Amino acid sequence: MSANKNMVVYAFPHAGASANVYRPFCQLHQDKGTAVLHPVEIPGRGMLGREPEVTCLHTLAEKLADTLFSDFQQKQQQGIQGWATFGHSFGGVLSVAVTDVMHKKYGIKPVYSMVSGSVPPSEQDIDDLHLWSDESLLQKMREDQGTPNTVLSEPALARRYVAQLRSDFLVRSQFPSLRDLRVVQPLLLVAASDDPHVTEEQLQKWRQHTSERTSMIRVDGDHFAVYRHWPVIQQAMDTEASLRLAAENKMDSWSVFQ
Repeated sequence: MSANKNMVVYAFPHAGASANVYRPFCQLHQDKGTAVLHPVEIPGRGMLGREPEVTCLHTLAEKLADTLFSDFQQKQQQGIQGWATFGHSFGGVLSVAVTDVMHKKYGIKPVYSMVSGSVPPSEQDIDDLHLWSDESLLQKMREDQGTPNTVLSEPALARRYVAQLRSDFLVRSQFPSLRDLRVVQPLLLVAASDDPHVTEEQLQKWRQHTSERTSMIRVDGDHFAVYRHWPVIQQAMDTEASLRLAAENKMDSWSVFQ
């Protein structure tokens, strides 16, 4: 582990995606900043493709919490002092739910959670997207433009991604059960200017889900614009970590990007 790294950010993928969505950014974090980016693997896909998928929200949150706690213990031995989470869309709600389990089960809390393009549980409606036909889900993926056309035009790959999306939508249908979720860490909210799925007003409702403060980062673009603005996201991660770690260590000063 590089000597200048003191944080790990666990990054949760959006619906239908895997940890691979964050792989292109891992080297950026290795080369610059104070945080290591750790893409979170979802059971049943990616490196955990041989494991059975988990479609019960609370079982999935428990399983991921156990995995992340074990990983953080190992990283602490390598000099990592704190941890945080990032989640986009579906991954935003899931990431915060996992931090709640980790706090209640292991007594640890993240320095912050960054939530991007994600409707808070208090605003989630019950839907039946997981019951849509394969073709309807495939069409939705095309319209959302979050999956490369090269993937969607390859039948075998398309079927896999549709299955992953259906599984995540089944988990998502359980998000209303988190209406009373309230975590103890600050929330950094990421809003995209032309996001057709999440309004800034909806994002602000995340304030109901934390006893700490919330702040907003704005980027230009559509629902998946956050991935095109990753250097901005990384800089915000380092700034927030510096502020929070400085406060926790009661240091007199800390140089941060404003």
